[in-house]
Amino acid sequence: MNRRPLGTTGIEVGEVGIGTWELSGDVWGPKDDAVSLAALRAGVEAGADFVDTAADYGDGHAEVLVGRLVAEGVARDRLVISTKVRPRNRVWAPPPEAPIEDFFPPAWIRSECEASLRRLGTDYVDVLFLHTWSRSWGHHDAWYEAMAGLRDEGKIRAIGISVADDGAADANVAVARGQVEVIQCVHSVLQQEPEVTLFPLAERFGVGIVSRCPFSSGALVGDWSGGVEFPAGDWRASWPAKFVEDWLAEQARMAGLVGDVVAGSGLPRHAFCLKYVLASPAVSTVIPGSADPAHVRANALAPGEGPPLTADALARLRELWAARQIHGTYNGSA
Repeated sequence: MNRRPLGTTGIEVGEVGIGTWELSGDVWGPKDDAVSLAALRAGVEAGADFVDTAADYGDGHAEVLVGRLVAEGVARDRLVISTKVRPRNRVWAPPPEAPIEDFFPPAWIRSECEASLRRLGTDYVDVLFLHTWSRSWGHHDAWYEAMAGLRDEGKIRAIGISVADDGAADANVAVARGQVEVIQCVHSVLQQEPEVTLFPLAERFGVGIVSRCPFSSGALVGDWSGGVEFPAGDWRASWPAKFVEDWLAEQARMAGLVGDVVAGSGLPRHAFCLKYVLASPAVSTVIPGSADPAHVRANALAPGEGPPLTADALARLRELWAARQIHGTYNGSA
């Protein structure tokens, strides 16, 4: 697998990593930990060394699994591990009037980092993300001073912000102020907004980009055209409808439009979607999530599979997005 720099952090990562939300055992439905660990091992063996997790994934359970991966024989220095500080008030898309003190007071950032280190069984993480952000917080410094203190102590190597699903540019002030070294955002065939609102600034200031949700929660790699029945406990059966009543049908419609482009590419859908994300030079790594070892391995190997995307295919996708025939995750944002 090719490797890419994580901005100017001095860290290099495989261009495909591993997202661990699906291993949490809660909002994706029950999972078998033995299978989840096998999925992590399959990805690492295929070169996917960037492992992204979070304190909120199964209330720390995904972090524990990553810790077990190391405890059971995968060398810590073989991995680049990121985790996330959950907001203290558990609000994931802050309204602009919400004060940062309700979400990320300095003492909370420190205590959550230290709790994550215990669950992970390591004395440092490579990237610590704040798990959400508001565009109204750009003038604040206390959160940054807390993160910088953790970095100075060697508990984290880089400071990150994970922006909300439809807020790709929300942390641009922090980028320009030099307060953040890595941004994680939704970026896919359907959500192209970061390419114009975030990536140019990130490249200018040497900020690494971690792209998440490359398959739009599975819509781009599964056949949802006739409807789909999600497993018991799977968030996709209920949560998106709070934002878009016809979310499932809309995802299937957009996936059909993309499928017409995929059909002429000579690539399977998962490889096409990952190659699309990686066509942006600003992207350091993309983190598809799966609890299936075969899927995780296939994702890790996808960049080397088949031909590259053609300029015509990229142009067709960008035309669809510019015409708003395809769009973002829940609310139809650009």
